Amino acid sequence: MRLSVRSPVGHTSPVNTLTNLRETSPKLLMVGAGGHARVLQELLAEAGIALSGYVAPAEGGCLLEGELERIDESALVDGGFSATDYLLVNGLGSAGPTTVRAAVFAKLKAAGFNFLQVEAQSAVVSASAVLSEGVQVMHRAVVHSDAIVDDNTIVNTGAIVEHHNRIGANCHIAVGAVLCGQVSVGRGTHIGANATVLQGVKIGENCIIGAGAVVTKDVPDNHTAVGVPAVSKANGGSK
Repeated sequence: MRLSVRSPVGHTSPVNTLTNLRETSPKLLMVGAGGHARVLQELLAEAGIALSGYVAPAEGGCLLEGELERIDESALVDGGFSATDYLLVNGLGSAGPTTVRAAVFAKLKAAGFNFLQVEAQSAVVSASAVLSEGVQVMHRAVVHSDAIVDDNTIVNTGAIVEHHNRIGANCHIAVGAVLCGQVSVGRGTHIGANATVLQGVKIGENCIIGAGAVVTKDVPDNHTAVGVPAVSKANGGSK
C-alpha cells in the first residue's frame, strides 16, 4: 500500500494515510462488515495494519476475519469514543442504496471522526493526482496525471481514471470502468462495471451509468445512462 500523503481538495493539511497513521497510532475501525469491508481488511493487512474493531448492527452478519469487537454506530457517536483515538475506514460498498455510504460518512464526520485514505499496493496513482479524505483506490486501479478525486469515492478494482478527470464526492467508479481524459463526474454518481466514458464528457450529480455502457455525450444531473452508445433518461431525482 502506498505511503505518500496527499492533500484533500480545497485544504492544505494532509489527509489520513498510512504514513500519519503509523505516526499517530490511532485505533482503526472498519465501518461495515460486508464484502467491500473484507477486501479493505486484506489491503490493510498487506501493509501490516490490523483493525481494532468494526462498526455495524448486530443483525447484519460479518465477513471480516479475526476476533474483532463490534460497535453499534449509535454507541460510536454517543458512547464516549474519542474521535482523536479512533480512525475510520468506510467499508460500505454499493451493494445497497448508494446514498447509505454517503450518509454514514457525513454523520460520522459531523461527529468529529476522520476517515483513512486507502491505496492498494498494485494501484497506480500519479504524483500530481489529488485524492481527498476517505478515497479508496483498489488493486490495479489507475489514477492519472492531475486527476482530482473528492471525499469518500471508490475507484474500484482495475478502474482507470485518466488525466485531468474531476470526480466528485461519494462516487463509485466500479470494477473495470474507464474514464478517458478530462472527464468530470458529479457527486453521488455510480459508474457501472466496465463502462467507458469518452474524453471530455461531463456526467452530472446523482447519475447511474449502467454496466458496459459507452458514454459519448454529456449526462445531466439525476439521469441514468445505459447502452452502446449510452442513452440517458431522468431517474426521477436524487438517488
